[in-house]
Amino acid sequence: MNIDLLDIFNSTLGGPLVRQTSGLLGESEESTRAAARAAGPTLLAALIQRAASPQGIGEIFRATTSDNIDSHLPAKLPGVLANRGTMESLLSSGEALTGMLFGGRTGPVTNAISQVSGARPNSAMTLLSMAAPLLFGMLKKFVSHNDLDPSALASLVLRQRPSLERAGLDPRITQALGFGSLNELLASVPAAGAGVAGAAVAKAPTRDKPWLPWAVAAGVAVLGVMFFVNRTSEYQEAPGGAVQIAEVPQDSTPLRVAEADTTKVYFELGDASIDQEDRQRIADMAQSARSSDRSVAITGYTDRTGDELQNAELAKNRAMAVREALVDEGVQVERIVMDPPRNVTGDGTEDEARRVDIDMR
Repeated sequence: MNIDLLDIFNSTLGGPLVRQTSGLLGESEESTRAAARAAGPTLLAALIQRAASPQGIGEIFRATTSDNIDSHLPAKLPGVLANRGTMESLLSSGEALTGMLFGGRTGPVTNAISQVSGARPNSAMTLLSMAAPLLFGMLKKFVSHNDLDPSALASLVLRQRPSLERAGLDPRITQALGFGSLNELLASVPAAGAGVAGAAVAKAPTRDKPWLPWAVAAGVAVLGVMFFVNRTSEYQEAPGGAVQIAEVPQDSTPLRVAEADTTKVYFELGDASIDQEDRQRIADMAQSARSSDRSVAITGYTDRTGDELQNAELAKNRAMAVREALVDEGVQVERIVMDPPRNVTGDGTEDEARRVDIDMR
């Protein structure tokens, strides 16, 4: 499972959302963006450090799978920030998560982020408390979709080391975490697969069934041969190598399997949630993506009414929700291209504007 949590985090907590957060905190966009950019690696560093011990990964797993964590928070975050009640609930959850990750170092870490970004300490604390549930919501999505146990979750977290190394961490923050440098912090934890992650759930029972994958593969192969033999009689080759479907009885329906190259996902007014019908469209696109080497482009559209910035933000949140749904269906994040939001022009209706286009490239 090749997932870059920090990349997804930075893509979510950026752009219009930074503007909304800066207004909420009473900070400049520059200092808010700097604090957000520092919060992601800081949380990831603490997460990696905690995941290296059996007790730590146990706490992380329990927190990730609890009912307090919302796996759909990235799409809901703009609405959450605009509602005082939900915002307070989010911050309460975030404070508990940061307390678990940083322990008694929460204060020094907050002050370090404040120094790095130029934001006030209380603003840095608020942003950390917003960012922690967002990160854990991402983890919950991967845990639930892939049915991960604590050991697999530890491996997923420890595989984020290269991403943290690329992002870097200000020395003031690493010192607040109790280390002289990022290299020292990373040297204190094992690489993924080095054995410590597995030790986190060493008590889990193992199943010695090496024959099972081979038996399943053999069964699939037999079914495949039977299907091919049966279907071959229904086809005949036409001149020039084209393939035609032979006539079938009136009470039969020929099987047609087509891969989707493009589709549209529509949303309700002011909403960024995806209904079941659109999830099936997304699943069809994901199947096409998995069976090819092509990229998947996502474009959110905005209508011509209301505030332009808010419309662009909503379009981005809808596009992010579609991207999460594609990832849920097994599409690698690095194969998804996020195009900037576009305005609907000409004779397009406002209903048509509330959409996200998905195209294979």
